[in-house]
Amino acid sequence: MTTETPTPPAASTTTPAAPPRKRNRVRYGVVAVLCVGAVAWMVVLMQKNVVFFKTVSQAVHDEAHDGTRTLRIGGGVVPLSIRQRGDGADFDLTQGGVTVHVHHLGDEPELFKDCAPVVAEGHWSAPGSTTFDSTRLLIKHGSDYRAPKAKPGTTCPADPDGR
Repeated sequence: MTTETPTPPAASTTTPAAPPRKRNRVRYGVVAVLCVGAVAWMVVLMQKNVVFFKTVSQAVHDEAHDGTRTLRIGGGVVPLSIRQRGDGADFDLTQGGVTVHVHHLGDEPELFKDCAPVVAEGHWSAPGSTTFDSTRLLIKHGSDYRAPKAKPGTTCPADPDGR
Protein backbone atom coordinates (compact mmCIF):
# COMPACT_ATOMS: atom_id res chain seq x y z
CA MET A 1 0.00 0.00 0.00
CA THR A 2 1.35 3.14 -1.11
CA THR A 3 0.31 6.34 0.33
CA GLU A 4 0.19 9.27 -1.85
CA THR A 5 1.00 12.55 -0.40
CA PRO A 6 -1.32 15.23 -1.41
CA THR A 7 0.28 17.74 -3.70
CA PRO A 8 -0.05 21.35 -2.71
CA PRO A 9 -2.21 23.44 -4.98
CA ALA A 10 -0.33 25.03 -7.86
CA ALA A 11 0.79 28.59 -7.27
CA SER A 12 -1.41 31.12 -9.03
CA THR A 13 0.30 32.89 -11.93
CA THR A 14 -2.07 35.87 -11.90
CA THR A 15 -1.55 38.79 -9.55
CA PRO A 16 -4.22 39.44 -7.03
CA ALA A 17 -6.70 42.18 -7.98
CA ALA A 18 -6.09 45.63 -6.51
CA PRO A 19 -8.23 46.40 -3.56
CA PRO A 20 -11.38 48.36 -4.50
CA ARG A 21 -10.28 51.40 -2.52
CA LYS A 22 -7.14 51.89 -4.58
CA ARG A 23 -9.08 51.70 -7.88
CA ASN A 24 -11.61 54.26 -6.59
CA ARG A 25 -8.82 56.67 -5.62
CA VAL A 26 -7.43 56.55 -9.13
CA ARG A 27 -10.87 57.16 -10.62
CA TYR A 28 -11.52 60.11 -8.29
CA GLY A 29 -8.09 61.52 -9.09
CA VAL A 30 -8.74 61.36 -12.83
CA VAL A 31 -12.16 62.98 -12.41
CA ALA A 32 -10.67 65.74 -10.22
CA VAL A 33 -7.95 66.49 -12.78
CA LEU A 34 -10.56 66.64 -15.58
CA CYS A 35 -12.76 69.02 -13.53
CA VAL A 36 -9.87 71.36 -12.75
CA GLY A 37 -8.88 71.35 -16.43
CA ALA A 38 -12.43 72.15 -17.54
CA VAL A 39 -12.72 75.06 -15.09
CA ALA A 40 -9.35 76.47 -16.19
CA TRP A 41 -10.38 76.19 -19.85
CA MET A 42 -13.69 78.02 -19.19
CA VAL A 43 -11.93 80.82 -17.30
CA VAL A 44 -9.51 81.39 -20.18
CA LEU A 45 -12.37 81.44 -22.72
CA MET A 46 -14.44 83.81 -20.60
CA GLN A 47 -11.58 86.30 -20.29
CA LYS A 48 -11.22 86.41 -24.07
CA ASN A 49 -14.96 86.85 -24.70
CA VAL A 50 -15.86 89.40 -22.03
CA VAL A 51 -16.56 92.95 -23.23
CA PHE A 52 -16.14 95.46 -20.41
CA PHE A 53 -18.21 98.65 -20.08
CA LYS A 54 -16.50 101.86 -19.00
CA THR A 55 -17.51 105.48 -18.92
CA VAL A 56 -15.51 107.82 -21.16
CA SER A 57 -13.45 109.12 -18.23
CA GLN A 58 -12.69 105.57 -17.02
CA ALA A 59 -11.79 104.42 -20.54
CA VAL A 60 -9.39 107.33 -21.09
CA HIS A 61 -7.80 106.74 -17.69
CA ASP A 62 -7.34 103.00 -18.43
CA GLU A 63 -6.44 103.38 -22.12
CA ALA A 64 -2.79 102.36 -21.67
CA HIS A 65 -3.88 99.21 -19.80
CA ASP A 66 -6.68 98.26 -22.24
CA GLY A 67 -4.64 98.72 -25.42
CA THR A 68 -6.64 97.61 -28.47
CA ARG A 69 -8.87 95.24 -26.47
CA THR A 70 -12.59 95.35 -27.32
CA LEU A 71 -14.67 97.31 -24.81
CA ARG A 72 -17.73 99.51 -24.54
CA ILE A 73 -17.56 103.17 -23.57
CA GLY A 74 -20.53 105.28 -22.61
CA GLY A 75 -21.18 109.00 -22.58
CA GLY A 76 -23.15 111.76 -24.27
CA VAL A 77 -22.75 112.91 -27.87
CA VAL A 78 -21.19 116.38 -27.96
CA PRO A 79 -23.56 118.86 -29.68
CA LEU A 80 -22.71 119.67 -33.31
CA SER A 81 -19.90 117.07 -33.41
CA ILE A 82 -21.62 114.47 -35.64
CA ARG A 83 -20.09 114.23 -39.12
CA GLN A 84 -21.84 111.72 -41.41
CA ARG A 85 -19.70 109.66 -43.78
CA GLY A 86 -20.63 107.10 -46.42
CA ASP A 87 -19.63 104.18 -44.18
CA GLY A 88 -20.65 105.59 -40.77
CA ALA A 89 -20.09 108.69 -38.69
CA ASP A 90 -17.47 110.55 -36.69
CA PHE A 91 -18.49 112.25 -33.45
CA ASP A 92 -17.24 113.22 -30.02
CA LEU A 93 -18.37 111.44 -26.87
CA THR A 94 -18.06 113.10 -23.48
CA GLN A 95 -18.56 112.19 -19.84
CA GLY A 96 -17.11 113.58 -16.62
CA GLY A 97 -15.33 116.43 -18.40
CA VAL A 98 -13.41 114.05 -20.68
CA THR A 99 -14.02 113.89 -24.44
CA VAL A 100 -13.10 111.15 -26.92
CA HIS A 101 -13.34 111.20 -30.71
CA VAL A 102 -15.30 108.19 -32.02
CA HIS A 103 -14.87 106.86 -35.55
CA HIS A 104 -17.93 104.65 -36.14
CA LEU A 105 -18.26 102.19 -39.03
CA GLY A 106 -21.80 101.03 -39.77
CA ASP A 107 -25.33 102.30 -39.36
CA GLU A 108 -26.38 104.48 -36.45
CA PRO A 109 -29.54 103.82 -34.41
CA GLU A 110 -32.56 106.01 -35.14
CA LEU A 111 -32.25 107.84 -31.80
CA PHE A 112 -28.62 108.80 -32.47
CA LYS A 113 -28.27 112.60 -32.35
CA ASP A 114 -26.69 115.43 -30.40
CA CYS A 115 -26.74 114.92 -26.60
CA ALA A 116 -27.96 111.32 -26.92
CA PRO A 117 -26.57 108.95 -24.27
CA VAL A 118 -24.55 106.47 -26.36
CA VAL A 119 -22.57 103.31 -25.71
CA ALA A 120 -19.95 102.65 -28.39
CA GLU A 121 -18.45 99.16 -28.74
CA GLY A 122 -15.02 98.87 -30.30
CA HIS A 123 -11.39 99.49 -29.42
CA TRP A 124 -8.76 102.24 -29.29
CA SER A 125 -7.35 102.85 -32.76
CA ALA A 126 -3.73 102.69 -31.52
CA PRO A 127 -1.89 102.70 -28.19
CA GLY A 128 -1.90 106.21 -26.74
CA SER A 129 -4.62 107.37 -29.15
CA THR A 130 -7.66 109.49 -28.25
CA THR A 131 -9.66 108.02 -31.15
CA PHE A 132 -12.01 105.14 -30.45
CA ASP A 133 -12.92 102.91 -33.43
CA SER A 134 -16.50 101.74 -33.03
CA THR A 135 -18.37 98.99 -34.84
CA ARG A 136 -21.58 99.12 -32.81
CA LEU A 137 -23.62 101.92 -31.24
CA LEU A 138 -26.21 101.45 -28.54
CA ILE A 139 -28.54 104.16 -27.29
CA LYS A 140 -29.04 104.12 -23.53
CA HIS A 141 -32.64 104.72 -22.51
CA GLY A 142 -35.41 103.31 -20.39
CA SER A 143 -38.71 101.91 -21.57
CA ASP A 144 -40.20 105.44 -21.65
CA TYR A 145 -37.43 107.22 -23.56
CA ARG A 146 -37.85 110.91 -24.20
CA ALA A 147 -35.11 112.73 -26.07
CA PRO A 148 -33.60 115.66 -24.16
CA LYS A 149 -34.73 119.06 -25.38
CA ALA A 150 -31.63 120.86 -26.57
CA LYS A 151 -31.37 123.54 -29.23
CA PRO A 152 -28.52 123.34 -31.75
CA GLY A 153 -25.47 125.23 -30.53
CA THR A 154 -26.42 124.89 -26.86
CA THR A 155 -25.08 122.58 -24.23
CA CYS A 156 -26.77 119.33 -23.38
CA PRO A 157 -28.99 119.02 -20.31
CA ALA A 158 -27.24 117.92 -17.14
CA ASP A 159 -26.43 114.23 -16.83
CA PRO A 160 -29.34 112.63 -14.90
CA ASP A 161 -26.89 110.26 -13.19
CA GLY A 162 -25.11 113.24 -11.66
CA ARG A 163 -21.75 112.40 -13.23
